[in-house]
Amino acid sequence: MSTQDTPDTQTSLQWTTSVEKMLADWCDEAKCFEWMHNEAYARYNKLSTGMSIAANTVISLSGIANLIVGNITTTNSSVIFGCISIGIGIVNMLQDKFDWLTMANNFKQAAKSWNTIARKIQEQLSIPASGRKDCSTFLKYIKQDIEHVSEFNMTIPKDIRDKCFDKFNRIPNFNVPDICGQIEHTSVYVEMIDQPLLEHH
Repeated sequence: MSTQDTPDTQTSLQWTTSVEKMLADWCDEAKCFEWMHNEAYARYNKLSTGMSIAANTVISLSGIANLIVGNITTTNSSVIFGCISIGIGIVNMLQDKFDWLTMANNFKQAAKSWNTIARKIQEQLSIPASGRKDCSTFLKYIKQDIEHVSEFNMTIPKDIRDKCFDKFNRIPNFNVPDICGQIEHTSVYVEMIDQPLLEHH
C-alpha cells in the first residue's frame, strides 16, 4: 500500500461510499501488514535470542575451561583457549553482521504503527458520517501515517508474505496487499452513484 504518488487531499472532500471503500481496503491491508510484521518480529527475535544464548554459553564455557586448566601449561590448553576465542569471535561477528535484534525491534515497531492505522480507520468507519472527523483532514493525516511507516518498512521475507496471502485471501472481499503476490485492478471513482453519505445519516 502506498500513497506517495497521491496528490494532496482536497479540502472539499466529503464522506462518500467511494471514500469508505478506499479506507476499508487500506484498513484490510494495514491488518495484513501488522500480521506480517508481527510474524517477522517473532522470527528475528527468536534468532536474536538464540544468538545471545550461544554467545553467553561460549563465554561461560571459556570461564569453566579456564578454571579446569588454570594450572596446566600444555599445548592442549593453548589449543582449547584458542578454539574458544575463535568461537566467541565468530558469534560476535554473526551478531554484528545480521543484527537480528535491531531487525526484530524494527518489525515490532512497524507492527504497532500498522495496528494504530487500522484502529483509526475502523473507528471512523464504525460511526455515522455525521459524527466523523472532517473527511479531507482525516485522509490527509492517515496518508501521512501510512507514508511514515512505509519509509521504515523492512523487507518482509517472501515465505511470510505467502502465508499472509493464504491466510487472508480466504476471507471474502478482503483486500490483501499487492506485495503478497496478487495485484488487483485499480478502482475508478463513479460520480453518478457516489453521493455524500452525510445526507443519508
